[in-house]
Amino acid sequence: MKDERDDLFDETVLRRSLRLEPDEGAPRFDARTIALMARATTPSLRSVGYALSAAVLVGFAAGGVWSTIFTTAPTFVDTAMRAVVDLVIFASPVLIPLSELVQQPAVPLSVLAALAVAILHELRERRERAHANAS
Repeated sequence: MKDERDDLFDETVLRRSLRLEPDEGAPRFDARTIALMARATTPSLRSVGYALSAAVLVGFAAGGVWSTIFTTAPTFVDTAMRAVVDLVIFASPVLIPLSELVQQPAVPLSVLAALAVAILHELRERRERAHANAS
């Protein structure tokens, strides 16, 4: 069996990892040193030039992409709308009689009620059969 002491860290390893040894002092945070280091890290002219040229290139690329999108979008939308209209024209001989049938409330309600009763009956019958076969 595993001893519970095996999971514990050794104290010296833990003290070294947390830098709690007496000879290892904690680093001092001196405000003047941090301020001097912050002032000393000004970006060079070369890095500023690289950043500026990269920004310009990304701007031109984005402008080209968006102008391409705006010039080709109308043709894509036209093709999509043409497909939708053709689909509606193709489905209209079926949908118009169905919409006229739905407008007559007595027939569709009774058909829907009969369909619902039939579905519920079939579901109940299947459940009982499945239960009888399972045991």
